[in-house]
Amino acid sequence: MEAYWIWWLAALVLVIAEMSSGTFYLIAVASGLAVAGIVAYLGVPWSGQTAVAAVLCSASVAGIYRWKKQHTRPHENVNFANDIGQTVHVVSWSDERHARVSYRGAEWDAELASKVAADATRQAWCIKEIVGSRLIIE
Repeated sequence: MEAYWIWWLAALVLVIAEMSSGTFYLIAVASGLAVAGIVAYLGVPWSGQTAVAAVLCSASVAGIYRWKKQHTRPHENVNFANDIGQTVHVVSWSDERHARVSYRGAEWDAELASKVAADATRQAWCIKEIVGSRLIIE
């Protein structure tokens, strides 16, 4: 089998694997391997093929890493917006301002909002905000 077929088959395997990962890193490596296959088809010796593959794979992975680093906001909690206003049910009170509540099939730590009066008889509360992994309820 010719070397360019090996490069292209390796690129194809990575493209297929990328479809299950969704990170774009394997596409970056696959593109470098595909170009190395083109270089092999043009008759460049093995050392040149591997050099092209190494440079292109490294550059494309570094480019994706840099782009992701610039365009992600790790402290932005946009997913919590759907939880605000939802109802939780008290499982148990640990003191008059802190409780374990049931929400989305799991137990969470909850704390009463600052201006809310404690009411141990009330079972249903509303999520006002989320601080870390603690629900602030009112």
